[in-house]
Amino acid sequence: MRLEKIQHAPPKIPELVMQSLISAIDAGQIRVGEELPSERDLAETLGVGRGSLRECLAILEFLGAIENRGNRKVVMRDADYIQKAVSFVRLSNQPDTQHDFNEFRRINEVEIVELACQRATEEDLDAIYQAILHLEARPDDYMTDVEFHDALAVASHNAMLAATIHLVNSMIADVRRRFFGLQDYQQRTQDSHRAIYEAVKARDVEKARREMVLHLAIVEEFSGKYPERD
Repeated sequence: MRLEKIQHAPPKIPELVMQSLISAIDAGQIRVGEELPSERDLAETLGVGRGSLRECLAILEFLGAIENRGNRKVVMRDADYIQKAVSFVRLSNQPDTQHDFNEFRRINEVEIVELACQRATEEDLDAIYQAILHLEARPDDYMTDVEFHDALAVASHNAMLAATIHLVNSMIADVRRRFFGLQDYQQRTQDSHRAIYEAVKARDVEKARREMVLHLAIVEEFSGKYPERD
């Protein structure tokens, strides 16, 4: 199978990966029900990093375009369906939707942290704490921030919320890339994560909700200071 190699770095690599898959399906190079190449081979063929490829595959899997079968990923939907997924991803590349993303997170993540206070197991709390330690050990790695919010969502024990937050985390990865490396943002994020964790661990719903609101306010503050780059 030959896929068209991406020649330049776009604003949204997951979108271009999807477009390449659409072209391959349209050309008959990939058929519904067929297995995709390995991540390594696919990333090399497309000329993208494996991290960016995983972001794309996670979105496609969440939207039902591909299915994970052990170590294999099988295409489950046609090109038209994946094109609709591209439109969804494109939302996160439009500067005028940043407010919508921030509002979405306020509505959902504040409720998630309340559910986590009520439902988190000791294993969940350990996963959240480990994410905090990973961020403190690797402050330049934006994926440690993703890990924290994913762990909180899992601790809500609501499968729909956990899956949706995981998808949104993939879509706003570029925002985290821009902010990480900024010392003030890193330290404030670390402190905020710890405050949220301590509130969840204490089962203090009001404090957990308040700390999450403050945390998301940090993101909004930096969104205003560092607008979308070309």
